[in-house]
Amino acid sequence: MKHARQPAGDAIGHPLLLACGLADHLGFQLRMAQAAVWSDLVAALQPFGLRPSQYSVLLILRATPGSRQQDIGEALGIQRPNLAAMIDGLEKRGLIRREVNPADRRSHALSLTAEGLALLVEADAAHGRHERRLAEWLGDADADALLPVLRRVATSAGDERP
Repeated sequence: MKHARQPAGDAIGHPLLLACGLADHLGFQLRMAQAAVWSDLVAALQPFGLRPSQYSVLLILRATPGSRQQDIGEALGIQRPNLAAMIDGLEKRGLIRREVNPADRRSHALSLTAEGLALLVEADAAHGRHERRLAEWLGDADADALLPVLRRVATSAGDERP
């Protein structure tokens, strides 16, 4: 499988980045790292016709069958119209089914189909290879230390926005 390459050049040592100071900006370096990771993940899931957000929805539905579309959108930070289009596409592909929620007939309960589960199992293997590449890029100790830091940044960022 061909993997997308990381952003061109050395994001830390490129002369233009050094000259303007971006090489020392934490936010810029996080963005460059995010771009590299995202590109690799997109490439890993592409053979299955899945985008990372679609893969995330399938993971949630495997773990919590019958989840409401609204709850999935909130968990993933996906706006309602975007999620509706995504759910429609997954349903048309036969990967999920939408049924009236017995607890609230105004909402839908979503679940994986057998085809969706089979595709997810295959995509899980590719995602596992992606995660192992990340661990190789970081080294095991840094990978273990980075996850709680990223969680803290993600949860704190919303609290301090101007």
